[in-house]
Amino acid sequence: MKKIVFAILCALLFMAGCNPKTQNTDNTIVIKNDMVEERTGDELKIVAIMTVKPEAVEDILSVFQPLVQGSQEEDGCIFYNLHQDISDPTKFIMLEEWKSQAAIDFHNNTEHYKAFKEASKDMIVKSEVSVMKLVY
Repeated sequence: MKKIVFAILCALLFMAGCNPKTQNTDNTIVIKNDMVEERTGDELKIVAIMTVKPEAVEDILSVFQPLVQGSQEEDGCIFYNLHQDISDPTKFIMLEEWKSQAAIDFHNNTEHYKAFKEASKDMIVKSEVSVMKLVY
């Protein structure tokens, strides 16, 4: 079952990578066209699956928002989008693509990332992160 879920998540991630877009808080779509032409082979994708406490589902959205917005504005970010599982509203999936490991390292040390980790620590009960590189 885990393999099937992982395969579906990977397919979603790769489909999102075909047309890298980010969404601002005003619901407009921002397309980073310059990123498509500058592929180096160093790009990495991340699938982060977070399960939150049922009572924290509504509250965590306001904690995710500045993380997503700040991350989308980072130079090394190709895309960074939050998704919620439609069959399990306590499960959130972050699909990300970064220019390089250095961009991920920078991201992990930003104030918006650190603020998210601190604010969400009592809301998230489980977190799984996979970092992947493109093979084909």
